[in-house]
Amino acid sequence: MSREQVLVVSCIMPGIGGQDSGNQGFLAARAMRRHLGWDAKCLVFQRNYLGYDYDWVYRENVTRDIVMDYAKDCSFFVFMDCVATDPAVRFNDFLTRDNHCVLGVGSGLRRSVDYTLMNQIKRNVRVIVPPQDESLCTQLCGVPFDFVIIDIDKIDAIKEDKNNEFTVCHAHTSPSTKGGDVIQSVLADHPEIKSDEIHSLPWPEAIKRKSRAHVIIDSLTMPTYGLNTLESGVLRQHCITNIGPWCYMIHPDFPFMSVNPLVTGKSVRDGVESSLLDLYNNLDSYDHVLDEADRWVRSHHHSSVVAEKWKWYVKWSLNR
Repeated sequence: MSREQVLVVSCIMPGIGGQDSGNQGFLAARAMRRHLGWDAKCLVFQRNYLGYDYDWVYRENVTRDIVMDYAKDCSFFVFMDCVATDPAVRFNDFLTRDNHCVLGVGSGLRRSVDYTLMNQIKRNVRVIVPPQDESLCTQLCGVPFDFVIIDIDKIDAIKEDKNNEFTVCHAHTSPSTKGGDVIQSVLADHPEIKSDEIHSLPWPEAIKRKSRAHVIIDSLTMPTYGLNTLESGVLRQHCITNIGPWCYMIHPDFPFMSVNPLVTGKSVRDGVESSLLDLYNNLDSYDHVLDEADRWVRSHHHSSVVAEKWKWYVKWSLNR
C-alpha cells in the first residue's frame, strides 16, 4: 500500500474550541506513523489542562505557512467533529469528495448533527462514528468503524498498585452531566466504602490516581461507554456504567457492568448501589471479569488494531 500523508485537524467551532477531544487526533496520527509508516500530523489550536501529547499546536510550535505547505501535499484529511472553517487555515482548496472525512468524537458533533447530516447528503462528506454510540450512529448513519484508541502502552507504564482498602472512584469533567448526583447519593448511604472523586487533573496524573481504585463509575447519563470504561480494562478495575441495549447489539461480548434500566430492570441508582455492594462484598470472585476486560480492550483499542482500520478505510475512500 502507498505511503500516505495525512493531516488530522482538531475541531474548530464556537463553544468547542480547538482542543483534541480525548487525545484521539494525536493518537490516530501517531498510530499511522508507528504502525503504517505514514507521514501523519495532528494539528490542534489550543492546549487544555489534561496534559496530552501533541504534534502541532497552532502558533505555538507551528506557523500557518508550515501547516498550509504540509496540507497541499496531503493525500488525506481527518477533521475532528466538523470540517475546519477558520479563515486563517482553510483547507477547502485541497479537499475533494474522496480525500477527507469527519471523525465523530463527541460533544462537537452532537451540537451540529443537523448540519453534519446535510453535509453528508449534499456534499457527500463521510462521517465516521463509533458504532456503539447510539446517540450518533442512529442519527447520522455514518461510517461505522470504531476508531477509538486507548494509549495502552503508556497506561501500562504509569499505572500503580491498588489501595489496600476497597476503593471506588469517579473521574469526570462535569459531574452534573455524568450522573454525579446519583453517585454521591449512593456513597452517602454507604460510608463504609472509600471513594475518590477525580477531576481537573492532567491525564497522566488522573490515570495514576484512578489505577489505585478497585472500581470506577463512568457516566450514568449516556447509554454507551467512554474512555473511562475502556481505560478501566487496562487498569484492571471493575467499571460500572450505563451501557444500553444498542451497545450489546454491537458488542455482545462486551465485558463491563451495565446499570441501564433496560438491561437490569432497575433504576440507575438501584443498579449502581447493588453492583457496588456486590463488588464490595465479593471482589475476589470477579477476577475473571478483569481478565476478560483487559483482553477485550487490548484486542479492540490498541493503536496497532485501529491503525489497520485506518489503512483500509483510507484505501476505500480514495478509490470509491
